[in-house]
Amino acid sequence: MDKDELFRFASAVRRDPRVEAWFLGLTDPMRLMAREWFERMRGLGPDVRELLHDGYPVACVGEAAFAYVNAFKAHAAVGFYRGALLPDPAGSLEGDGKRMRHVKLRPSKELDEKALEELITAAYRDMRQQLGQEGSSLKKAATPMKTSTSAATKAKATTSPSKLIDGRIKELGDWRGETLAKIRTLIKQAVPDVVEEWKWRGVPIWERGGIICTGETYKDYVKTTFAKGAALKDPSGLFNSSLDGGTRRAIDFRKGDKINEKAFKALVSDAAAQNATKKVAKKSAASPARSKKKPKSA
Repeated sequence: MDKDELFRFASAVRRDPRVEAWFLGLTDPMRLMAREWFERMRGLGPDVRELLHDGYPVACVGEAAFAYVNAFKAHAAVGFYRGALLPDPAGSLEGDGKRMRHVKLRPSKELDEKALEELITAAYRDMRQQLGQEGSSLKKAATPMKTSTSAATKAKATTSPSKLIDGRIKELGDWRGETLAKIRTLIKQAVPDVVEEWKWRGVPIWERGGIICTGETYKDYVKTTFAKGAALKDPSGLFNSSLDGGTRRAIDFRKGDKINEKAFKALVSDAAAQNATKKVAKKSAASPARSKKKPKSA
């Protein structure tokens, strides 16, 4: 692909309000995962532009697209327009197109973040070279994660998830903080050995044998998304969001809403039990049955 064959978007701008609207319309963790990586694309250099194309955010060098993010029901994706030409020693890229490749991000699968950062940077550098913009400023612009990491960011990286959730509750300082704190208390009561995590650049997560639910906060509501909500019994009808998804279900708590504590704890307990059941089933399937040896005849 030469310069004339690049994907070009004359409408790309430094900050596209439609891209912001795409992220602000978060309904599940997938877009949160996508946002983290798009923010890294934005920070690569002052020549990065963006737009919403075919319903998802695209990052460009000037008007030439080099990467994009998208969100689906079960995963998010970071895609590269010239991915087939990028170095990929970790084998992270998927796809069999002539040039485009992508990396799938799944909540239940550990991600090689360093490898993805290197791919994003390589895609940016590659596009600059295609446009004849490589120069002395490239190295500085292409490595912002290493040169511009603030003390606050470093502190967060070494702070426990529980303390980060404490900080989020205190930071909110309003009914949303109170609601998040209440949800957290109920989750711990329902599953005393629950593990708290902090993922996707600022989302509280509760896990045991897998993700139970999240605690996302927005301007007008607090969202609790159950990773396997569609499989849970909900006789009290707590789920009121993400009802069309094949796997997840969510509860949006708004100001003044009273939490049905008994029903909520039942959902949490059921979610933890579902994780445990599937984990045991998976382990059993992975262990082939031993064949019984017949005793040798005398």
